[in-house]
Amino acid sequence: MRQEASRLRLQDLKQSKARESKHFVNCPLDFDTKQRLARAAVENEIKMTVIIKTAIDQYLRDNGY
Repeated sequence: MRQEASRLRLQDLKQSKARESKHFVNCPLDFDTKQRLARAAVENEIKMTVIIKTAIDQYLRDNGY
């Protein structure tokens, strides 16, 4: 009984985390933009995803969203 409750709590935690983090958006980029993004990521030792998320967040904040 106790194991089942623990298993269910773990499952709930995993599901809530999955809901919170898995909303994908595809965005086609021209070759030069993709290359610049990749270069910026490598030179700054950061993932391209982090750069994109930061840019989107900044745009939304600047425009009142």
